[in-house]
Amino acid sequence: MQLPNLTRDHIRQRCTAQSFTRGTEYFHDGAISNPVLHDWTLSATCHGTYPYRVSVELMPTGIAATRCSCPYDGEGECKHIVALLLTYIQTPDIICSIDALIATLSEKPKAQLLRIISELLSRTPDLASVARVYANMTEETGSETAPTAHELTVCAIVTTYRERIDRAFGPDFLEQHQLQKIITHLEGFVQHAKSLAHLGETELSLSILDALIHQSIVRYPDTLQRQELPRFVKKCATTFAQIAMNVEDSASIGSGIEIVHAPLREHYQMLLELSFEAEPIFISLLTRLLQQCCTIQESADLQATIEQCLDESPDRQAHVHLLFDFYFQAGRIGECLRLARRERENYLLIQTLFTLQQEAAAWQALETHPLSVDEYWCLLESPIATRIRGFTDKLLRIVSDSQPDTAIAVYDRLIEKTVLSRRREDYEKTRDYLMALRELYTQCDQENQWIPYLTHFRKRHARKRLLFQIIDAQHTI
Repeated sequence: MQLPNLTRDHIRQRCTAQSFTRGTEYFHDGAISNPVLHDWTLSATCHGTYPYRVSVELMPTGIAATRCSCPYDGEGECKHIVALLLTYIQTPDIICSIDALIATLSEKPKAQLLRIISELLSRTPDLASVARVYANMTEETGSETAPTAHELTVCAIVTTYRERIDRAFGPDFLEQHQLQKIITHLEGFVQHAKSLAHLGETELSLSILDALIHQSIVRYPDTLQRQELPRFVKKCATTFAQIAMNVEDSASIGSGIEIVHAPLREHYQMLLELSFEAEPIFISLLTRLLQQCCTIQESADLQATIEQCLDESPDRQAHVHLLFDFYFQAGRIGECLRLARRERENYLLIQTLFTLQQEAAAWQALETHPLSVDEYWCLLESPIATRIRGFTDKLLRIVSDSQPDTAIAVYDRLIEKTVLSRRREDYEKTRDYLMALRELYTQCDQENQWIPYLTHFRKRHARKRLLFQIIDAQHTI
């Protein structure tokens, strides 16, 4: 692990002159105590007006994030962070490396380790609850339940950035002009995340985007709730997906084996939990993001969470669709069909039956389970329609017989699609669809709407001479 080579100039660039001066005084006065370095996290206690907990998330190119428990809300870093960074630069020998300490402790006998634990618990009683959790773990469940150091680091970085972003939003309700200014500021975080991804620091990059998504959604009720913040969240989600999928692709190159990345799994779990708490406008965006990014192994980790929380979902359909997709990825076809039937998700049921080439069952389901116009259109636009011969004609017959009003809307979309082509065969399809549409208007006692529809159609496509030659040759239209 190559730690960054920081200088005093780096610190000066991150704070005001006053903070640097006061931080330098704190450093020389020995205000920093018990500095430790664990993975990329540098932390200590800084004794100012009160003892403050300070931490810095490092990365190979510099400083990723900082955190201090003091109330400072001015520009740049506070004096306590400055004091810690000066300790890192000028007296690195006093910083305790946790990784090196663990390596040393691993060689000690069990009895000595127990004495060390006993001493730690007597000096710091707050650690007792943590020790109890680990003590209650069995060998079989311990490795599954206990968070790894890597996972803890991810959560710490995300939390740090959430706090920084929350400070950018401020404590009060945001007027429109204030929100625009804040989003412009947050765009800088997005660009920083992209730059880190290009440098190979994907975990830190995803942590920033995770925090941006989370805090933007959490603070949405404090705004006028227009479209600016949802658009920004969508942009962050798109960037997150691109980076996450690049990580997945690079991990499988040359091995042919899917690798589950602990940091990715942690991000997906946090985003899933957020989707159960978010305003409805964000839920489908989050579930689509997870659907887009998660591998089979990662989705397996999330299935239990969805199953447990489904009854509490503010958008049950979005979470049902996500769970269905996870089941399907994992090959749990029986669970897919049971979920679709239980939730009366007719489209999911029919789509799955066609995908599994259970065509007889799928056609029967179409006859007994009505769909919406959009769902019928999705089937007509899917690969299923091109794979199965005569699919479109058969589907249209079923819809016309069972839902003539819906069939009118479906035919209207088909006409608008085929009329865009200049090929003769498509114009002939347009003619046939127009004939079927006229019959449907008659069947639904809406003949008075046919003439205005046809007049408007002719006016919009008046320049398509071949189209009307074909149509007018059929005197029934």
